Amino acid sequence: MQFVDEARFTVRGGRGGDGSVSFNREKYKPRGGPDGGRGGDGGSVVLHATEDLTTLEPYARRQVIKADRGRHGSGNNRAGERGGDTHLDVPVGTQVFDEHGLLADLSEPGASFVVAQGGEGGRGNGSFATSTRQAPAFRERGLPGEERELLLELKVLSDVGLVGLPNAGKSSLLRTLSAARPRVGDYPFTTLTPQLGVVDEKTHKNPFVVADIPGLISGASEGRGLGNRFLRHVARARLLALVLDASEDPEGAQGTLLAELHAAGLSERPTVTALNKIDLLDEELRAYLRDAFPGAYLISAASGEGVGVFRDHVEGMVRRLGERAAMPATEREHRVYRPTWKGLQIGRENGGFVVAGEEVERLALKTDWDNPEGIERFQRELEKSGVVGALRRAGAEEGDEVRIGGTVFDFR
Repeated sequence: MQFVDEARFTVRGGRGGDGSVSFNREKYKPRGGPDGGRGGDGGSVVLHATEDLTTLEPYARRQVIKADRGRHGSGNNRAGERGGDTHLDVPVGTQVFDEHGLLADLSEPGASFVVAQGGEGGRGNGSFATSTRQAPAFRERGLPGEERELLLELKVLSDVGLVGLPNAGKSSLLRTLSAARPRVGDYPFTTLTPQLGVVDEKTHKNPFVVADIPGLISGASEGRGLGNRFLRHVARARLLALVLDASEDPEGAQGTLLAELHAAGLSERPTVTALNKIDLLDEELRAYLRDAFPGAYLISAASGEGVGVFRDHVEGMVRRLGERAAMPATEREHRVYRPTWKGLQIGRENGGFVVAGEEVERLALKTDWDNPEGIERFQRELEKSGVVGALRRAGAEEGDEVRIGGTVFDFR
């Protein structure tokens, strides 16, 4: 399966089912009365974080993902069946964005988040029977489900991130440290996508995950090369291992790496330095590197020299860092068919009036505009809620156009 760390698509919750208009006409029950049941709620679209998936490739070519709509109500006060939810598995480390920013950070296995809530089902005529209105012949329509465009970004979760310039030997080091077998070549940018390996030796009580990050170049924090895609995965690593090519300007490489990590706000992350390819150096150059890079580890991924000591040191650093801190999911309330305010607002537009408010917009959406009794009920509710009076105070006169959500009618 191809590694994909970004996917964009639209999610749509299921529409609620419509209520039913029905009257009980059983034999020996002449006064059976209205018995229309309510519609079922629409299904929701839910994301689940799982360790069984490591790529967003299943969603790379999806356009719209939707849940089932609720079933309509029926006679004898039978409610419609609720629409089925649509469950989407995503890799652990997936961040969920919409046009307003971050919605959720699914950084723990089993974490879930509802990205599109299903619409509410409408009530049947049995719900509107009263002592003064004993035979209502209208119902409510179901509300549409939430709809939004999502951007999913995968940030690889790892304990150690191998950071270096292209061709520094990071992939070779990953092969030596773990059982992972990334492609290795003697040319720059061999690694185009993050590769993960688990260091699981019998001598290590706590296995840890190492990520081989695509090669970094100067200006990556500004989008050059793999740019933000590189930094996206580095940001998840608890410990950064700077892998330098000891045979080719290690001082310059270190300066470039530190500058880019600082520009990306990662300069405070714990680091350890490894000077790779020392098998190509004589003893004089090795002595120089020990003086120039105090505390750094001289290793050769090709021959295995020094890798064991480096691995043990990294394992100790990871153990001292403790358990990975859970990144809390950020949930933000969102509405498609409801405004963000709860009060009533009236404005003018193109010579008419626009009414906005949570309750009045829900009322307009639920009204059955093909049913005269339903329209009468809508008008009564506008009067009871004070909307008619507010429109008059705003200057509305008979015949003026009024819009509530997607509904347009003449003021009376």
